[in-house]
Amino acid sequence: MMYSFMGGGLFCAIVGNILLVVSTATDYWMQYRLSGSFAHQGLWRYCMSGKCYMQTDSIAYWNATRAFMILSTMTCFAGIIAGILSFAHFSAFERFNRSFAAGIMFFVSTLFVLLAMAIYTGVTVNFLGKRFGDWRFSWSYILGWVALLMNFFAGIFYMCAYRMHESRRVSGPR
Repeated sequence: MMYSFMGGGLFCAIVGNILLVVSTATDYWMQYRLSGSFAHQGLWRYCMSGKCYMQTDSIAYWNATRAFMILSTMTCFAGIIAGILSFAHFSAFERFNRSFAAGIMFFVSTLFVLLAMAIYTGVTVNFLGKRFGDWRFSWSYILGWVALLMNFFAGIFYMCAYRMHESRRVSGPR
């Protein structure tokens, strides 16, 4: 049963990490109408009339959102490595439980993506949303929220696996 939780957690984490990378790299966080034509923007570029341009402005909320998304991706990847290693039993790491470490990394990754999404949402709704009349969040943004859920559930699964391992270790072999 413990391995089922770890397998489910690893699946959620891998899907979550893929979604984090796609969300961070794509240009569809927000769509809006500008001068009668549709435009969209991501964390790195904005696109208007079929042409895309790099966002060269160093605006604090973009930098913070980018940084937290990148930190979330890296932390999730480290959690995946720890999660894979938790399937192996090395006696040298007997006091260090990799399931617990993986779960903590997935929760930290969840926190980072939550910070990124909160910053972007707050600034977009309070500033950009008032600047552009006809706008909406788009699929890259939504993938960020889905990645948050996947990382959170990966953390839950790995913590359940850790609790099962600890309860078996304390009660002794059966």
